[in-house]
Parts: sequence; C-alpha cells; structure tokens
Amino acid sequence: MLTKVKSLEMLQILKMVPGEVAAIVRVEMKDQSGRIEDLFPARPDAEIETELLQQESERTSVYFIRFKAKVPPKASELDPFGSMPYFSTPFEFRDGRAKLAFLGSAKQMKKHLEYLERHARGRYKVVSLTDARFPPNSPIARLTEKQRRVLITAYKLGYYDLPRRIGSEELARKLNLVKSTFVAHRRKAERRLLTEMLSEL
Repeated sequence: MLTKVKSLEMLQILKMVPGEVAAIVRVEMKDQSGRIEDLFPARPDAEIETELLQQESERTSVYFIRFKAKVPPKASELDPFGSMPYFSTPFEFRDGRAKLAFLGSAKQMKKHLEYLERHARGRYKVVSLTDARFPPNSPIARLTEKQRRVLITAYKLGYYDLPRRIGSEELARKLNLVKSTFVAHRRKAERRLLTEMLSEL
C-alpha cells in the first residue's frame, strides 16, 4: 500500500466495533493507474466493501470503506478498558509518515506508549497529549464517570447491536461489577441521556 499511496486521510469513523470498521476516507494515489482495490485486496478471513463517493481529481477520491471479519472476535478476547486506548481521528498517512490519534485514560496511554517502545518498527513521536473533556452542553457530560464508562463499554462491545453481541453478565465481569450494579448504572445513564434529549418536547 505504501508504494501506491501519496496520502490517505480518514475523514469520519462511522463504525468501529470488534471485528468491523466502517469509515469515509480520502485517498490520493501516486499515479492515475492506482485503484482502491490495490489498497484493500480481497481476504479469505474478511469481507471488504468499497464505494466511490466523490472523485475530487484524477488521483484523489473519497471512498466509503467497510471491513468486517467473517469470524468476529470472541467477547472474552476484548478488553476496551484494559491496556489499549480507543483509535480516533485524525488518521492521516502522507509521504511515508502516519499521524494517529488515540483516546483513553492516562493509564491506557502509558501502557500504549510502552507497547510502542517495545514493538514499533519505525521511529515515532508524541506530538500532543491533552486532557479530553466532553463539552458542557454535551448530553454525555451530564453522566457520572461510572455511567459513561458503562455506557461506552456497552456500545463498543455491541450490547446495542442487533443481534446483541454481548450480554449484561459478561459486560459486568469486564467492568468488575456485579450484574445488578452494571444494570443500575446503565439504566440511569440511558434515562439521563433520554431526559436531556427529550426535555424540550
């Protein structure tokens, strides 16, 4: 891929759950003969979908891409609030360099940097470390830290997917909570979000 692409920018992450990623990307090829299929070749273990959304120039296009593993990872293999932070935007690859953004707790970021120290093949540089806060007018800012943690974990692991990919008991175990405590935090969080969104009706 690196030999064919001049730049690749992730404009929007539409879905990122274990085993599935959907996003809008802008790709600039090094020459006109380059194709999106060259960047995401067919794989026996995954379904890869690409759709051209906009042709900006002869070499630059905006695509919808979707990657879905044919065998989703087991819930027991996932650890969203363990050592790894969430991948976020911006994501940009340009002229042989990648710029990535991650969102996580101080503990997660420390472990992630330690992992990079041990396993990164090339050089890397931390450009910025900032304390992420939800804006005061965001409905999620009205939740307690525990409610946010429960709700975000449930969403990331597919509790709200159809069909549901993980149940209350397993989610509670991952969060080191008894099931009744997990359910209470989740219901309070859902009610508070609904109250915020529907209060003006």
